[in-house]
Amino acid sequence: MYQCSLQISVFSNNSVIGETVRRIPPLEHFSHCVIERTIPDPQLLLDSQVVIWNLGTALLPAELRSLCKKEAVLIYCGEHERIGRFEPAELEAADEFWDMPFNRERVRICMEHIFKRIKLEYDLYMTRTYLDTAIDSLPDMMWFKALDGTHVKVNKAFCSVVGKSREDVTGQDHCYIWGVSPDDIENGEAACRESEEAVMKARRTLQFTEEVKCSRGMRQLRTYKTPIIDRDGVTILGTVGIGHDVTDLGNMSTEIEILLQSMPYAILLWNKEGRILNVNAKFEEYFQTDKTKILDRDYEDWIAEAFEEPRTINNEGYVEARVSLPDDSVRMLEVHENIIYDIFHNVVGKLCIFRDVTVERSLEKKILHSSNTDFLTGLYNRRCFYKYILNNRDDKTVSLLYIDLDCFKEINDTYGHKVGDAVLIHTAEVLMESFREDFVTRLGGDEFLVVRLGDCSIRQLEMEAGSFLKEIRREFQAAGQAVSLSASVGIAQSSDANIDIDLLIQRSDQALYRAKNDGRNRYCVYGEDE
Repeated sequence: MYQCSLQISVFSNNSVIGETVRRIPPLEHFSHCVIERTIPDPQLLLDSQVVIWNLGTALLPAELRSLCKKEAVLIYCGEHERIGRFEPAELEAADEFWDMPFNRERVRICMEHIFKRIKLEYDLYMTRTYLDTAIDSLPDMMWFKALDGTHVKVNKAFCSVVGKSREDVTGQDHCYIWGVSPDDIENGEAACRESEEAVMKARRTLQFTEEVKCSRGMRQLRTYKTPIIDRDGVTILGTVGIGHDVTDLGNMSTEIEILLQSMPYAILLWNKEGRILNVNAKFEEYFQTDKTKILDRDYEDWIAEAFEEPRTINNEGYVEARVSLPDDSVRMLEVHENIIYDIFHNVVGKLCIFRDVTVERSLEKKILHSSNTDFLTGLYNRRCFYKYILNNRDDKTVSLLYIDLDCFKEINDTYGHKVGDAVLIHTAEVLMESFREDFVTRLGGDEFLVVRLGDCSIRQLEMEAGSFLKEIRREFQAAGQAVSLSASVGIAQSSDANIDIDLLIQRSDQALYRAKNDGRNRYCVYGEDE
């Protein structure tokens, strides 16, 4: 739906960066404009979404950040030793630091990841915008309330009915918003509070008919209220409600038709016999069907055909399932089933709301994968390692194999970083094959860590480490690129549930250091022959 143009400014006397960035194809919905300068340009800094600085230390990262847009991505280039001497404030000012000299492939990979991150952030922003737009497009009142009864968020229709601005309504209670006295027992506040307490007790969507006094007199609202439950699945944070003013409507059928067609979600209505009575236009769009093919069908038969197995329950307690459509596309829909009562509280049917969560689940999956994995090798990253230990360690024995490639710097210096990256990727593949049941992570550079939880003898670890060393050397000799490449392994183990994991890592690192000193291409166990 959206189209975004990124202005990328490269301040450098070296043409490698600009040439490499220009060759990168833009992602979907994005276009690139690459501008190169050999001298500082304040206006260009202010106008750019991505700034790559390679003009020495005339301007430090913190000063550069002050000249850029707040949301701009700042990449600061320089020699590793010089960057390492920066103060913390300078290191925090830039989004990335690139060591010199430059390698085209490394520049390409880094920029592609930056573009993906920018797109992901923009997609998340657009998703929030879509939600806000959907709320404001409703002709019915919609509000979100905290537990104390204050209004946290309302839509335009709500403001129109109460005659107050969104800013004036936010944070206020029932009496202030509707302009009634707290002493007036017929002001509708008690009924409103009672219905919200019922919703929170039932922990599901309920339907009410409520009378509210306002400046225009008494109004009758048909409301649908739902509890807002925290991510723990237990704590109730407040309620969300949709209210339709039915004071002037002649009959229920008119109200239902208006509600069905005004909602931005797919809606299906069926009676107490289970026959489908009505669907809205959004339903026809979601399921790519005509309502004449749906009406009067048995609901359970239809839903069994429409949705694929298995169906899951999400964190909010709603069913989610996949729908395969005639055009071969797939939607992930969240299903809300709400009972409809008549004025005497008899069940007369159900209102089913289908919400499209395809984009949300895709974004969640991408974000989770990005935050937990190393972009180059696909292994788990350091952050995920600590989370894994925290969630799974309990009282189990912890075994660590700290792995470092021998003379890896020489590979980079001799063959270039592209070959170096290929070596790291291939090493990761051998590790995953050799330790299929274990947690394998890349700590950084050419350092890897294999984690095993549970009973395991040191002898078993030694055998597996030895097998891995033979396999990694055989693999790279067969590849013919780095015939001298090998690895060293440091082994550490502890059954003490109270030992700090960083201390155990340090022990495995010490064992690794001894393996290096003893000639490389071998393993050593912490505590043996110390």
